[in-house]
Amino acid sequence: MQVLMIVLYVVCGLTAALAAYYTLRDLAADLVLLGAAALVLVVWVVLGLGLVMRDLGGGEVTDPVTLYGYLLTGVVLPIGGAWLGIWERTRWGSLAIGVVAVTLTVLAMRLEQIWPGGFA
Repeated sequence: MQVLMIVLYVVCGLTAALAAYYTLRDLAADLVLLGAAALVLVVWVVLGLGLVMRDLGGGEVTDPVTLYGYLLTGVVLPIGGAWLGIWERTRWGSLAIGVVAVTLTVLAMRLEQIWPGGFA
C-alpha cells in the first residue's frame, strides 16, 4: 500500500504542477492535462480497490463511513475536475484540475491518519 501512496503523491504533485503551469501561462486544459487528471483517477481507483479488498479481507475499520466517503470523493473529484477542464476553456479549467490534484493529496494523507492499519 505504501508504494501506491507514493505513486499517488507523485502523480498528484506532477498534475498540480502541470496545472499551475497551464494556469500561469493562461492556457486551457488540453489532452495532456486531462490525461494527467485521468491518471490521477486511475491511481486513486487502484488504491481504493486495494483498501476495499483489505477491508473485506478482515481489516479492522474503525470508521467505515469516513473511509468510504473519502474513497468515493477521490473518485468523483477527478471526474468533476476533468469535466470542468473540458467545458471551461480558460485558465480556470486548468486551475480546477490543479485544485483537484492538491485536494486528493490531502485526502490521501488523511486516509493514512484515519485508517493506519490499512497501510501497514
